[in-house]
Amino acid sequence: MAVLTAMFSVAFMAFAVSRWMTIPDWASEARDLEGFVLTRTEGETPSWSASTRRTQESVATSTNMAEVLEKMYQRAKADVDQQIQEYEMEIPELEQELADSREASEADSLAVKVRSDALIARLTEMDDEVNRLTAEMEREKAEAQKIQEERERRRSDVFRIREQLGEIEADSFRAKQLQEQLTDMIRRTKGSVVKLQSRNRQLQESVN
Repeated sequence: MAVLTAMFSVAFMAFAVSRWMTIPDWASEARDLEGFVLTRTEGETPSWSASTRRTQESVATSTNMAEVLEKMYQRAKADVDQQIQEYEMEIPELEQELADSREASEADSLAVKVRSDALIARLTEMDDEVNRLTAEMEREKAEAQKIQEERERRRSDVFRIREQLGEIEADSFRAKQLQEQLTDMIRRTKGSVVKLQSRNRQLQESVN
């Protein structure tokens, strides 16, 4: 008896599972429609109500959940169709904006190219000017180096000339001293000659 009861229980469970698998899962389908809210009203005759999630607008109410779900699908399709229609109405305006934007972009591109070419030309001029100034600075640097070398050479010449001038001044001083000595010797010699001449006359007078 227990075995028969168990067998009948298993058979009933298998029947219930197979029956459940053949019934559509309306609740799961309703949850897939994200833009709607599905509520169940309990009572003697339970009913289902659907409304939009954003505006809480009523979509359908029925004791048959399948009918409510169908209304939800119809409303969802109508909303999508309306959005498509709105988008299609916006397409010409968007195309015009795109054309205007493309035209403005082309004009901007031309202006940018003109400006870019002008800047490139200006940069080329500036590079040439920098190269010219660099070359000029190098020449001035070379000239300054030559002037510095010439200054050093002149400084050496001045030092050498000063040494020579010192030697000349020393020679001049020695020559002046020698001249004074010679002048004194000449003066003494002349005095001696005068004395000798006077003595010679005296001797001649004595002889006569």
